[in-house]
Amino acid sequence: MSASQEVKDEIIKKNLFKKELKSLVQGIVLSAGSLIISNGELSFVVSSESENVIELLKNSLNSLFGDIEIDIIKVFKNFKNKERFELSVAGSANDIILKELAVVSINQEGEYQFSDVCDRAFMKNKDSMLAFLIGMFLGSGSLSVPHETEGKKSYGYHFEIDLTSKNQADIVAEILSNFDVFPKIIERAEHYVVYLKNSDIICDVLSLFGATKFVLKVTSEQVSRDMNNMANRQINCISANIDKAVNAGIKQLNAIEVIRSTIGIENLPEPLAEAALSRLSNPEGTLNDLLQTLDNKISKGALAQRFNKIIKIAEELGENDDK
Repeated sequence: MSASQEVKDEIIKKNLFKKELKSLVQGIVLSAGSLIISNGELSFVVSSESENVIELLKNSLNSLFGDIEIDIIKVFKNFKNKERFELSVAGSANDIILKELAVVSINQEGEYQFSDVCDRAFMKNKDSMLAFLIGMFLGSGSLSVPHETEGKKSYGYHFEIDLTSKNQADIVAEILSNFDVFPKIIERAEHYVVYLKNSDIICDVLSLFGATKFVLKVTSEQVSRDMNNMANRQINCISANIDKAVNAGIKQLNAIEVIRSTIGIENLPEPLAEAALSRLSNPEGTLNDLLQTLDNKISKGALAQRFNKIIKIAEELGENDDK
């Protein structure tokens, strides 16, 4: 199940919008509905990949408008054969519903006038704004979160609501701003997309919608990923430090061998000879190991400087041999 479907199912199950059912229905119809005029008759169809969203809309319409005749059919669209569910209403109920939702009105000439943002009555309080926003998300919203399937990884969080007009996008952004969330809007293929990418803000919005179970799950997964990444970084760091120490030890041993085969270790200044002998007695040891053989008389930095001097002497001896 996709993240979008999982969130929508949880939102529907929580059913936090009973008091503001009209605002919810307005959001779904505006974001997922299509108007049809045939032979002077007006009707509408609402389409969704989620059967649960369509069932919610059916039940909500029955609650608002009584026992009306509603048809739901399953259709397959596009080359991937994705199934969708379409809801339509029979007869004169179309006019009643669309007018009550303020999607259409009749002007003085008796002509239909259409609104892509209803009458903004849903802006009267935060409960109705939230219900409208949830309806918009249920109708045309989507969500993606980091996941891995069949060895393929998906990175980043992305929340969006895909709308047909700039007015709708502006209304959604305005409502979100009332909850201290400030999304971005882009134009995509003649649609307007309201989107968020910050994982913390997305989780705040999903919690606002009632998808707390999903938020807890993705938060737990994020913590787990962060811990694994931290552990991997620590392992890589330790491995890099080990490689560095091994390479340094080899370089020191090579330098000591050059000195031993030329001027002799005993002709080095006493501090350097002491460091060289400590390395020969413990070829694979770290600087901390060598300090213990020297009874910790000097610091780690001082010992490293002694080895640097030994390496420099060996390089000079090698240059003299080349001459």
